[in-house]
Amino acid sequence: MARTSLLKAEFPRPDNTGDEALTIDGLAEVAAQANDVFSQIRDAMLEPYPRKIAPTFTSTQIASMCGIDKARFHYLASKGGLPSGTSQGNGRTKVFTLEDTITWAKSAAGRMSRPDGARGRVITVGNFKGGVAKTTTAVCLAQALTLLGRKVLIVDCDPQGTTTQLCGWAPDAEIDESQTLLPLIYGDQSTLNYAVQSTYWHNLDLIPASSALFDAEFEIPSKVLSQSGFEFWDILRKGLLPLSEKYDVIVIDTPPALSYITINALIASDGILMPCPPDGLDFASSTQFWHLFSDIAKKLPGLLESKRFDFINIVLTKVKADAVSKVVREWMVKAYGSRVLDIEIPESSVPKGASAQLSTVYDLSKPDGSVEAYQRFREPLDRLALHVDDKLTRAWKIKE
Repeated sequence: MARTSLLKAEFPRPDNTGDEALTIDGLAEVAAQANDVFSQIRDAMLEPYPRKIAPTFTSTQIASMCGIDKARFHYLASKGGLPSGTSQGNGRTKVFTLEDTITWAKSAAGRMSRPDGARGRVITVGNFKGGVAKTTTAVCLAQALTLLGRKVLIVDCDPQGTTTQLCGWAPDAEIDESQTLLPLIYGDQSTLNYAVQSTYWHNLDLIPASSALFDAEFEIPSKVLSQSGFEFWDILRKGLLPLSEKYDVIVIDTPPALSYITINALIASDGILMPCPPDGLDFASSTQFWHLFSDIAKKLPGLLESKRFDFINIVLTKVKADAVSKVVREWMVKAYGSRVLDIEIPESSVPKGASAQLSTVYDLSKPDGSVEAYQRFREPLDRLALHVDDKLTRAWKIKE
């Protein structure tokens, strides 16, 4: 079934009307029916693993990514040593693989490489309110950073496993709990080396999640009760430390809650990004998030003296072109000052179309619809990646 026809496909509907009484067994039947339909859709959309296919690029796109004009691009290509692309014949433009494109980015963009001995930085994307584009922001940031020449690890801390899904893995069908954070949390592993999985996207690796990760929220408090002095907030940082020597950036996607795992992610991070729509309720929720987290952090031994963040920023997501958004944005600037980035990711049909294909905007070799709408959505994501990359290089310079 083609992807375009799949979006219009009809599947058998359940017999119940939705307004009848429901037992726990009946609820299990609903879950089974939903899982079966989703499995059919996923199997129809995606080929056997590694199902997802990385996009290709044109010379124009590569030149834009590298910040050079086409004349400079052709000059560098003529010198040799850089990928020359594959001809499509009949005078059509050459295409470049994702790996080719990243090679160009590392060579021609002129961005600072991570110095020998400097560790990669950990960026946590967090908000304990759902529906704010947290996962979309995290995965797009990870992909965009690879296009700047960085080697990236993304860590899925959300039992829903949406990041895992976007990286080409089926969370519950293909991911065993032994591949998630759980062995680290149980104490069976001391680092997260065991959990790293490759993905279809060059230079982007994944530590996946599945619904089994819900167990962490029972296991961690159990250890707090049974083990005196157990540092429940420092599990993830210790597990990631060896990996920070292998990756330029580690991006952590958190669950929509200020859970034990989220606290671990925030404590492990060098920088924090909070995606937040300029909406009154979302703004109110964001203030609660920072208040609760700071209260918790103050009570954790040693953190007041030792913990420093490279940056904490709020990025506006799902921004609408209306008066309400403008007013709430002003509230947020008054509350957070310059921590609110001058980067606004608009409300758009583009990510919705991509997510219907279990993809992000960066997975699309070309836009499915309006080129203008695609550019309006992607441009601020590119800028966000540049902002984060600048923070990385600044931290590396300071540590030199």
